[in-house]
Amino acid sequence: MDFTSLYYFIEAAKDLHITMTAKRLFISQQTLSNYIIRLERHYGVKLFHRKPKLQLTYAGKEMLRFAEKVCQEEKNLKGIFADTVQSDSGEITIGASSPRSNYYLPDVLKKFSRKYSKVTVNLIDKTSSELEKAVCKNQVDFAVTVESDINQLGVGVKSTHSDPVYFCVSDRLLYKYYGDKAYELREQSRDGADMKNFSKLPFLLIYPQNRLGKKIHECFQNAGYIPRSSLNATYTTIMVPLCNEAVAGCFTSHMNLSSWKSAMKEDVNIFPLINDGTPVSLNLYVIYNKQRYLNHHCRYFLELLDARFSAIEIEKLIHVSELTQTNLTRLL
Repeated sequence: MDFTSLYYFIEAAKDLHITMTAKRLFISQQTLSNYIIRLERHYGVKLFHRKPKLQLTYAGKEMLRFAEKVCQEEKNLKGIFADTVQSDSGEITIGASSPRSNYYLPDVLKKFSRKYSKVTVNLIDKTSSELEKAVCKNQVDFAVTVESDINQLGVGVKSTHSDPVYFCVSDRLLYKYYGDKAYELREQSRDGADMKNFSKLPFLLIYPQNRLGKKIHECFQNAGYIPRSSLNATYTTIMVPLCNEAVAGCFTSHMNLSSWKSAMKEDVNIFPLINDGTPVSLNLYVIYNKQRYLNHHCRYFLELLDARFSAIEIEKLIHVSELTQTNLTRLL
C-alpha cells in the first residue's frame, strides 16, 4: 500500500490548490503532482478536475473517503505498535485557539517534554467548529473546543472545564460617557456587569459565528438594544490591548485575560459578565475521535491537560478600580 501517495492526495484535497499544498508540505509542486498521478494511473481514474479550477471528481471523492479511512487505520496500527514496544518517539497533533493554548500549553508541554522529549507536538489554531470537523476527520488527535452538542458530534470527551467570561472597561471610558455617574455604575457592577447598564458605551465585539461571540450577542438581546461596535473580530486576542487604551469595552474569557492582567492599566475594571443575573461562562471540552487509537503519548498529554484544567478555578481575575475622579485626570 502506497501510504505516501494517499497522504499527499488527502492533503491536496484539503486545499484544492497544488501550489499551496506543496508549499505547506515543503515539497515541490512536481513531486506532489507525481504522487497524485501515480494514484490515478494505479486505479485508472482521474481524481481531480484541473480546469477551470482544481476540484475533486466523483472518483476523487470516493478515493478521499477510502484514503482517510486507510490512513487512519494505519495511524491506529502505529499507535498500537508504539504502545507494544513503549516507544519514546512519535508525534501528537492537537487543536486549540491561541488564547487557550497560550494558557495551558507552556506548563503542559514543559512537563510532557521531560518524559517524552522525542515526541513532536503539532498545534492547529482554528475555531471550535473547524476543530470539531478536524477531530471527526481524524486530522488531529484531540482538540480543546467551546461548548456544542457533543452527543450529536459523536466524539469522545476526555475532560471539561468552565471558563468564566469577563467584561473589561476602563474608568476613562466610563467617565467619558457617564460623567460623575461612572463611579456609581462601577460599584453597581462589582459583583457582575449586566449589559442593560452600559448602553451608551462603544464595544469591541466578536462575530456571533464565534461561540463566545454568540454568548455576548445573547447578552445584548436580553439587554434590549443593539450595541455600538468600534471593532468586530473573530478572535479575542486583540480585544484586551484595545480596551487597555480606553478604545471601547471588551469581553474576554478567563484563559485569554490571565495572560494580560499584569499589563492592564490601573483604571481598567474587570467585571464578571452576567446575563439575566446569571454569570456567563464557556464550557470547554477536550474531545477526540472515538475511532482513533490514543497511544501512551496522547494519554499522558491528556492527563497533564486535565490536571492543568482542574487548577484553573483557583485564580480570581476580578478587579475593580479604586481611582477617584481627581486621580483619573492623570490618565485622561
